[in-house]
Amino acid sequence: MVTIKHIAQHLGVAASTVARALKQDPRISASMRAKVEQTAQELGYVAHSAARQMRSQRSRLIGLVIPDVLNDFYSTAAHAISQSFDEAGYQVVLCISDDKPEMEMRQVRSLAEARVDGIVWVATSKPLAQTLIWLQSIAHVQLIRKCESLKSDWFGIDDSAATRMATQHLLDLGHSRIAYLGGPKALSTGLARLQGYMQAMESSGAPVDPSLIFCEAIDTFHGQQAMTALLSHPQLPTAVVVSTARGTEGALEALRLQGISVPERLSVVGFNDSPAMAWWGPGLSTLRLPVGEVACASASHLLRSLSQVPAKSPTGWGLVSQYPPTLVVRGSTAPPTAHKHARNRKPV
Repeated sequence: MVTIKHIAQHLGVAASTVARALKQDPRISASMRAKVEQTAQELGYVAHSAARQMRSQRSRLIGLVIPDVLNDFYSTAAHAISQSFDEAGYQVVLCISDDKPEMEMRQVRSLAEARVDGIVWVATSKPLAQTLIWLQSIAHVQLIRKCESLKSDWFGIDDSAATRMATQHLLDLGHSRIAYLGGPKALSTGLARLQGYMQAMESSGAPVDPSLIFCEAIDTFHGQQAMTALLSHPQLPTAVVVSTARGTEGALEALRLQGISVPERLSVVGFNDSPAMAWWGPGLSTLRLPVGEVACASASHLLRSLSQVPAKSPTGWGLVSQYPPTLVVRGSTAPPTAHKHARNRKPV
């Protein structure tokens, strides 16, 4: 590795001069600072981060713990968060928990050992006690999912409003037998989205059939499984609300494989609005989520907290900030009257 001594020898100056020049010390002339910086770049010099950390008490590292990078929802959030911290002079360390508490614990421990300055954290369904202990000692924000055991600052989507909006759209079209495909109730997001669906159904007086509710559509595989099971139901619904991003992808694949015409046979409202959704079949009616806005807000809040002593809320929870979704209506939803003509229609 190229050191300060190598640069000094190359320039024929003292090592202390090089060290001061690299720190932008005003005692070193501007021309010498420029010469040192150019030589350092040419020789491939990299500052010793551990030594710098000891001097400044800051690592300039931020941990980002998310469950899944294949999910367009989380990859969009990760990109926005990375950009926000990069602009502020921080480097983001990405960790994928795969929604496994043990893996999550190991990753948080590694981040603690690396002395990261802060963590943006998307919790698993049941974080281990040791994970919470480590997080309590590190500046952090919760993103999307709420962990009730750790009442720290949280940024997320108004999940119950999202599915309430989607379900109400189908009710307004005249549907009453509406199925639901969502994530596990053990997750705060899964529970809130199920509650939104139930609230819309109950407030309209529509009957809720428990056999049309599936709460394991957390990824593409389980979304496809849930939709396949729904399509084998002896009394098919006329519409379905899907409340996970990757579950939506799996559900749409199941509809394709089964040859189900949308919206003639089944009206569908999906979750998240990736670019492909507008081009799917007749165009997917879906919930557009302010993922980038939420992610940037969480990063900005954490950056502010790193420069000040965070205030404790007397009620236990820190800042709670949720953002509203938007319903995008396309061709995958229609009134149920069209269904009686749909049995022999070709699939989309």
